[in-house]
Amino acid sequence: MPKFTFKLEPLFEYRQRLEELSQKEFGEALARLKSEEEKIENLKELYRKSGSEIDGLKESGAGAGEMELYHSYVAGLKGHIAEQERILSQVRAAVEKKRGELVEASRNRKVIELMKEKSLHTHNQKVDKQEQKESDELNSRSFGRKDADER
Repeated sequence: MPKFTFKLEPLFEYRQRLEELSQKEFGEALARLKSEEEKIENLKELYRKSGSEIDGLKESGAGAGEMELYHSYVAGLKGHIAEQERILSQVRAAVEKKRGELVEASRNRKVIELMKEKSLHTHNQKVDKQEQKESDELNSRSFGRKDADER
């Protein structure tokens, strides 16, 4: 019996490569999401510290010019935080898109993998059937010889 060959092996390998590429892209998207989350946390921490510094300036009796400068700085931080939240939203959407692509690539690979397993199972059944047939033929020949020898 010939060795098992899966006719759709090139397609299976192609879909495996697509799945691996999707896994890599998803991992990169998650890394970017983590980076953007760290950026926004750093900006929020700066904002909290700035609020404490403004309170300290008020208590120490700082001048109006210095207070105005700090208020401008805090307003700028608010703007940066808002922009970072917008970026974070976009990155989260990109991560979900990559997750969907990965799920689809995995599903496509699994379909071909199931077909391959089914094809292998069918091949193995044919091989087993052929081996059983050959074994039966040998036994019947052997039995026929014994029967002829006994006469």
